[in-house]
Amino acid sequence: MTMTEEFRQILDRCIDRINAGEKPEACLADYPQYADQLRPLLQAMSQTKEAYAFTPSASAKAASRQRFTAAWQKLEEKRQAKQPWFGRAFARPATWATVAAVLVVLIVTFVSIRPVLSPVLPITPTPSPDGNFVFLISDEVNAIGDFSSVTVTISKIGLQQKDSGKWLEFKPEITEVDLTQVQGDAVQEVWQGDIPEGQYKQVFIYVDDVRGVLKATGQTVEVKLPSRKLHISQPFVVTTDTVTSFTYDLTVVARGNQQYLLKPQADQSGADQNPRETKDKGNSDNRTKPTPPISHPANLPKKEN
Repeated sequence: MTMTEEFRQILDRCIDRINAGEKPEACLADYPQYADQLRPLLQAMSQTKEAYAFTPSASAKAASRQRFTAAWQKLEEKRQAKQPWFGRAFARPATWATVAAVLVVLIVTFVSIRPVLSPVLPITPTPSPDGNFVFLISDEVNAIGDFSSVTVTISKIGLQQKDSGKWLEFKPEITEVDLTQVQGDAVQEVWQGDIPEGQYKQVFIYVDDVRGVLKATGQTVEVKLPSRKLHISQPFVVTTDTVTSFTYDLTVVARGNQQYLLKPQADQSGADQNPRETKDKGNSDNRTKPTPPISHPANLPKKEN
């Protein structure tokens, strides 16, 4: 028996119906011409569904069906090759149905336990003006003097917890920063919110684009990136009763022939930095405001509501 397109569509419909709460018998009654082939598959699927309290996502279901179809096709190819022992063993439809049922059990079981084997999805913290964590961008003076502006477009920021290895990812509230305005000790606040307390060990920023305008010619040039995901390993601690300010320092390096590279500066980054000026988030005229006195490196008492 070959697995026709019609049978595959009917099997898909029945799987969806069982996932929605129907009994296998309802599908068997609707498709009596395929009842003998469907029965072992749907029974195995129903039993596995009861054993695992997990509903696969649409993508997982699609992937499992693809694997099921590929496995079925391989068995069919072997059967058509007319290998003597294989042909005798799988000549009867009942035997094929048993093999298919075993395949369904294995595939659905794999999909069910895959969330345990897969990496934990990143945590997405919520921005808050009174949050316990502030993310700042600064520029270590290098070749920045060649430019009237260097605009860095940041799409995402990632923090990794030290003990659990879990990731936090969030989109900055300010996505574009002009590095010529945050040279030396000046910084630009791009995000503030609440994140889980504990120790953190790595910080990534995802950069979509870097454009610089040269002072001498007014020409716009692309500043190259070593990677779109800039990374530094710089441990820091976050608590719930203080505000931790983390400064991520970037620098523009000249490479000759008007070619430039944007790099992270690990030795100038971290929560142990003490910025004296900060760009007011959302302030279009680029004025600076002083950072409150720091009683402990970059950890300020959190505001009371």
